[in-house]
Amino acid sequence: LKETLRDKVIDPLERSDLYEEYGLGVVNGIMLYGPPGTGKTYITRALAGKLGYNFIDVEPNDITSSLVGEAAENVAELFDVARNNQPCLIFIDEVDALIPSRSGGSQKTQSERQMVNQFLTELPEMRGEDVITVTATNIPDEVDGAATSRFQERIEVPPPDAKARESILRVHLRNRPALPDEIDWERIHHLSEGYSGRDLEVVANDAAVKATKEVVDVEEI
Repeated sequence: LKETLRDKVIDPLERSDLYEEYGLGVVNGIMLYGPPGTGKTYITRALAGKLGYNFIDVEPNDITSSLVGEAAENVAELFDVARNNQPCLIFIDEVDALIPSRSGGSQKTQSERQMVNQFLTELPEMRGEDVITVTATNIPDEVDGAATSRFQERIEVPPPDAKARESILRVHLRNRPALPDEIDWERIHHLSEGYSGRDLEVVANDAAVKATKEVVDVEEI
């Protein structure tokens, strides 16, 4: 995932002259998709930090409104704030709730239609600005097709592989009285297959609770 972001986002920004020479522009519209807890928010924050960009974190509830026209105004204001704080990275989580697929069967209200249209207008206009829009979803098929086509890159964020799962657990054990070098990591790799980063945090916390209880039990003897 980091290599993909480096090749498709970071490198074109850092060597824009070279990419322009070959007729390749920068990528400023990205949709990250994958199961919950895989680190879509975390990797986006890391991307903004790597680029040295200002960071705006937005959820659908920050934008939507039952008042006609207000949601569209909120979208316009969001992108205006980003323009005024360039370089800037906008992160919109759960974008499927903001711009759901039109084939979902439910009819959009006038306010929702205006909001989606404003979003579809703003995205391409950002291509002349030093603004990157990153959206995240657990269910990419539920995102409006017209909006999906506006994103130059759609990047999967899968559950971590065995090496990454071990690294994540080591991070969560780092400031605890654990002995990571004595852990049977091969067994952990097998037992944690399919776990997300969030799942592994829970595992580390549960282990800490059990270890603490054992210490308390020993002290009470």
